[in-house]
Amino acid sequence: MSAPTLSDIDDAMEMQSIPVGYRDTPQDEEDDDDDEDTFSGDDEIDELGMIAASSPQPNQKDPALKRHSYLTYIFVGLAAIALLVEVLRGKDGSLSLNARTKATSDDLSTSSGTTGDNLIIEFTVANLRTNSANCSHVGKMLQCIPQHNNATNKFRIELHKSWAPIGVKRFQELTEANFWDDARIFRVVPNFVSQFGISSYPDVQKYYDSLGNLKDDKVIGSNKRGTLTFATSGRNTRTTQLFINTADNKFLDKQGFSPIGEVLAAGDGYGSMDVVDEMYSKYGEDPDQGMIKEEGKDYLEEKYPLLSYFVTAVFV
Repeated sequence: MSAPTLSDIDDAMEMQSIPVGYRDTPQDEEDDDDDEDTFSGDDEIDELGMIAASSPQPNQKDPALKRHSYLTYIFVGLAAIALLVEVLRGKDGSLSLNARTKATSDDLSTSSGTTGDNLIIEFTVANLRTNSANCSHVGKMLQCIPQHNNATNKFRIELHKSWAPIGVKRFQELTEANFWDDARIFRVVPNFVSQFGISSYPDVQKYYDSLGNLKDDKVIGSNKRGTLTFATSGRNTRTTQLFINTADNKFLDKQGFSPIGEVLAAGDGYGSMDVVDEMYSKYGEDPDQGMIKEEGKDYLEEKYPLLSYFVTAVFV
């Protein structure tokens, strides 16, 4: 059985709105003619514009016919209400005026890769080191895939808007603009942080620097291992640089470092903090941030060719 449509309800409601005793039937038309013949100057017009005869009408409706008409319109009204209830009934059987809107919103959130108010981004990383030293052959721009967790070089981060709405919005904008492509993880301090966020393309970095600093978010999440946080040099100084905490750094909470997300547990085809821990760390804090901004990839490939970097970052 097909579901009732809104046009079905409109037709039913239109029938219901016709006044009792005034349906266009052949008998009613004949009665109308008779009424015209009997209308005279003695008839009065009541407040509703209906003819109020000054004397009894010769063509009064049969009481049985009136009862039949009332029953007919009551039945039509009940049928219209039943159709309206079926249209408004949600998938779960509950009655809701917002059933259609809710279904549409759920479909959009699923297709966009969101979980509630959160966003999930998958990073693909190149030049990862391994404990087995199987990346000793790595040269300029050559990807090294570690031999762990099904040889994956991917991990996922979930952004929490409820933690830091301003920071999450900026990170989302950077991801949508492919800002992370070729971006080096230029500062890796084991058991502390892995830092990134300067574009390998100077013109791109200049553009985002020109946008100015972000206002601080309140510190809601804590800088525990696996959380993602914007780097700062003071109050309201966040730009494009972030770091992943590779240890529990809760002491950063009191310094105003507000996490915006966290690395997810490993899943089918992607790793977790085991991938982050494989980011190349032998250069320590040597790469010069000013030179990266000025010369970009040319400087990085010449001076620090083994730095791990992001190949892509996409919403999932």
